[in-house]
Amino acid sequence: MKPTENYSNPLCKKIMDVYQPGAVVLQCGADSLTGDRLGCFNLTLKGHAECVTFVQSFGVPVLVLGGGGYTIRNVARCWAYETSVLL
Repeated sequence: MKPTENYSNPLCKKIMDVYQPGAVVLQCGADSLTGDRLGCFNLTLKGHAECVTFVQSFGVPVLVLGGGGYTIRNVARCWAYETSVLL
């Protein structure tokens, strides 16, 4: 099991099943990455992007927003990588 599946995937799936949204706004805070000065989740870049891929897999329009992140090189890498995953 992937680390992101421990809590987020079942929770997101349940939310999507119950509410059946027509679109999702996904705020991708880079402060959850390993090495962030203020964050404490310690996600890898790939693990962070897996969350984006999972939400995208529901087949509804997704508006992806950047946010958070207090180690600038992590923020730039995160958003560039997630843009490539989305395209």
